[in-house]
Amino acid sequence: MNEDHPANRRIDRIRDPSYLEGIESMTLEDVRTRRDETMAEREYLSLLRRLVQGRAEILKAELASRSNDDHRPLVDRLSEILASDQPTTSRGEAMRISLPEEEMLLARRRIERLVADAGISDPSALDDASLREAVEVLAGEEREVSAQRGDVHRVLDALQDELKRRYKEDPSLALS
Repeated sequence: MNEDHPANRRIDRIRDPSYLEGIESMTLEDVRTRRDETMAEREYLSLLRRLVQGRAEILKAELASRSNDDHRPLVDRLSEILASDQPTTSRGEAMRISLPEEEMLLARRRIERLVADAGISDPSALDDASLREAVEVLAGEEREVSAQRGDVHRVLDALQDELKRRYKEDPSLALS
């Protein structure tokens, strides 16, 4: 992935309508390669979204603690803040356990830029209005990442459907 040159970014290739053009006539290897590339992007976006959500939860908790007069240091409340009681959604697929280190680094850098841009590296140093603004910045980022994930899921579904179609026609392809 290349954050600095958008024309070279994997997400841009995947979201381009031409990515799926002629899928029926692509070689099996090409369909599988695109599927794998799409799955890698989905995993990257999932990590990015979790990082954005975690940062937003920390900021929301800081705001809530101010209105509840909870004066414990933020670091003492982190485990409570980040413990999710919301069920996770699944598409019924096995998820990858890890991402390449390079992609994890890109996701962290993107979050760090957001944090630096919004001035939210130290939530306790911000006033309530600045904290609310930072939460909105992160909410906007989450919406963007979620929209990208939706597009990636649609492409992945099309690639998976094409593979299933081919495997039904010739089950021996699944073994190759």
